[in-house]
Amino acid sequence: MGPTKVASAMLTHEDIQHLCGELPDWKVAKILASEATYEDLETTMTWAGGQDDIIGPAEHPLAGRAADLYEIIMANEDIWGENDRT
Repeated sequence: MGPTKVASAMLTHEDIQHLCGELPDWKVAKILASEATYEDLETTMTWAGGQDDIIGPAEHPLAGRAADLYEIIMANEDIWGENDRT
């Protein structure tokens, strides 16, 4: 097992890949620019995946950076003009 990640440390590309898997470059860039922490992204991914009965849409709405990260993670590329086929 690797070293424990410091919750208040700024995210790295490797952190994002570890928690989210492969994401488009624009999403990674927005996540890095958000100044979110590893804990923020971990909370976002738990909430988005519905993996926790306590943290979820009905029990505890996301706020702050976690909410911002959720919007980035869930955004459709077409909304951002990445896959404009017109």
